[in-house]
Amino acid sequence: MEIIISKLKSAATATVILFASVGAVCSQSYDLDVLFDRLQKVDAVDAAALEAKIVLEWSKSGSAAFDLLLTQAKIAIDAQDHKTAMQHLNALTDHAPNFAEGWNLTAVTLFNMGKIGPSLEAIERALALEPRHFRALEGLVFILEDSGLYKDAFDVVLMIESIHPHAEILSKLRDRLEVKIQGQAL
Repeated sequence: MEIIISKLKSAATATVILFASVGAVCSQSYDLDVLFDRLQKVDAVDAAALEAKIVLEWSKSGSAAFDLLLTQAKIAIDAQDHKTAMQHLNALTDHAPNFAEGWNLTAVTLFNMGKIGPSLEAIERALALEPRHFRALEGLVFILEDSGLYKDAFDVVLMIESIHPHAEILSKLRDRLEVKIQGQAL
């Protein structure tokens, strides 16, 4: 168990360093840059609409075939058919390795299959391509929290907040992790 915790801490540290070092350098479109800029300036009421636009932009690979693979993977994920989802996602990431959303959904599917190490690797790939991918960062929070790394998970929540200040999940995560961190300190 100590080895797993050590590896998770290393992965979390690497992800934090990667996020901090890459900063605003992204391979995403100008449209995403504009949307993320607006996300910093809007109030909570308008944030949900901007989030939906960002998620829509993330799902655009630039190829109809790759978009179809992504759609088929989403359908399989919703049906909890992890094997089929992984078939579509493996094809997608093999042929479009620079498509962050393919890696993010791979991480989600692997996590749902209980494959935490490979899920972390997919999160790292997604964040290397799109450091502002707040959904990938949410996945990292859940993995760190499940592993008892509450302070590290809280640090990632703060990263999400710096990207998407009005994300609905923030207050729940922050409150839950603060209680767990206080419990660890006792």
